[in-house]
Amino acid sequence: MHSALAPSPPRAPAAEPLPAAILADIAAGFAAATPLWRSAVCHDPEDRRPARLIATERYEVWVIGWTTGQNVRPHDHGASAGALAVAEGALVEVLPLLGGGAIELTLAPGRVRELPVGTVHDVVNRAAAPATSIHVYSPPIATMTYYDPVTFTPVETEAVVPERPLLAPGAGARVLHPSRRRSTP
Repeated sequence: MHSALAPSPPRAPAAEPLPAAILADIAAGFAAATPLWRSAVCHDPEDRRPARLIATERYEVWVIGWTTGQNVRPHDHGASAGALAVAEGALVEVLPLLGGGAIELTLAPGRVRELPVGTVHDVVNRAAAPATSIHVYSPPIATMTYYDPVTFTPVETEAVVPERPLLAPGAGARVLHPSRRRSTP
């Protein structure tokens, strides 16, 4: 006797990102709440070690420590919108221009950048001092696509496997953001 497997229920569509102003408020609030992230941030001169602080069905919050010369490489955040707040130090955001080249924005402490779905950028610490940033993504990141730093054409897409956030009850492990891979500016 054969029994057919019941079809899987349809997957719920990905949640719409929260409004940009809400993501910016969450990022600014976490950046100002130093006790929430101070013990989790790591400024390792060899390797960036982003840590996932919290996660809900609608958004997640990361803290990332940056030492001199550290960057991600050009990337997007898949179907997620985001906000980046500089908590300490200074960072440079590199944004590609249509037709080639890029512009650079210096992000000082307290600066919050909204990152609409589809934003392609790089972030780098060009200062002598370490920097710390707070990143909020909605919905939580499922994929990140990386781009060629000269042509800004897609090179690879990486799936993001969510792990337990550091501020969750019973969380004990440091969770690494997929963009922690070492690269040169």
